[in-house]
Amino acid sequence: MTEEFKKIDAGKKVELDTVKGNLQIGDGATLVAENKTIVVTGNIISKGSFLVEGSLEAVSIRCKRGSLEVEGDLKVSKYLSIDKRLVVTGNITAPEIDVGGSLNAKSDIQCQEVKAGGSITIGGNAAIETANAGGTIKIEGCSNIGTIKVGGSVTLEGTTELDILRVGGTGKVSGGKIGKVRIGGSFKASEPIEIQSIDVGGTVKLEKDAKVGTVSIGGTFKTRANLEFETINVGGTVSIEGTGIGNSLSVGGALSTKGNMKLEGKLSIGGTSKIDGFIFADEISVGGSFSSEFAKARYFKIGRRGDVYGPVQAEKIIISERATAEDLFGGEIIIEERARVRNVYGETIFIEERAKVSGDIEYIDELSVEGEVELKREPKKVKSINYPDY
Repeated sequence: MTEEFKKIDAGKKVELDTVKGNLQIGDGATLVAENKTIVVTGNIISKGSFLVEGSLEAVSIRCKRGSLEVEGDLKVSKYLSIDKRLVVTGNITAPEIDVGGSLNAKSDIQCQEVKAGGSITIGGNAAIETANAGGTIKIEGCSNIGTIKVGGSVTLEGTTELDILRVGGTGKVSGGKIGKVRIGGSFKASEPIEIQSIDVGGTVKLEKDAKVGTVSIGGTFKTRANLEFETINVGGTVSIEGTGIGNSLSVGGALSTKGNMKLEGKLSIGGTSKIDGFIFADEISVGGSFSSEFAKARYFKIGRRGDVYGPVQAEKIIISERATAEDLFGGEIIIEERARVRNVYGETIFIEERAKVSGDIEYIDELSVEGEVELKREPKKVKSINYPDY
């Protein structure tokens, strides 16, 4: 049955099938689908709120000073503009959605752009080019989205394929792939994830294996599994409970790992570093204390009054003034004033005044001792160094 309607009065409940042309709806009206879906070939304009019992199709929908609730699927070919609240039980398909308050899609949504002044909640999967909310965004299904911008918080519970994530507060995701993450507060991923770049003002926590590119964090960075990365720069602390493989790592505070670490570039730690395994890097520079099962680098330096625990092998080693170290193996080794070292094995060794070596000193080319130095054993000139076999 086909009927033509142009206007439905406020508060009326009307059965509809197909409406040819535009449709005006009064506040509090209810549309009942005769055959599951109401099809409007033109535009819908509502002066207030209305309810649809069934699915609805139209060219566009403009709901002034009101809300729209659809107990089925909602499909428009141009745009949805709702001043207050939009609730859809079924799937939503629309190029553009603009909601002044909240959007609640209980199933899947597919569109180019979604805007909400308050919150966006999606119970199913989301395929969106741009999602923008002043408050919160929550997606329970899989997310295939270009850009998300949220003033408050975002929660993505399914697998994520996302280009850009920008959040003023907190971000929680399951796993998947993200291009750029920029968050003012904190970020957490509960499943394996791959991210090109992370810029977070507060904290980052990764529960499973992760692969990241550039990381810049004001507070703390923690991963409970293995981590592959390009560059990490953290103002506070870094904790890696698995192995770490990357290019460079700079930490203002402290670094701790539960596995081995391999860096193509530099490790720079302002405070302390505790590595429960081996570390291999081009350059290692630590301001406070450094601990590892074995450290190998081209260049190694511990800062003034710093402490080194575990053997170190490098082409050049500098133990700064008043610092302490255990066993050193290298090409050029410099032990500055009042430093304390156990064993030293090097091609060229320089020991400054009032330094102390409590164990062996073996050198190939040259040993230079400055002023008053405390040596417990007589230095030995050797033909080769027995480097650690790790």
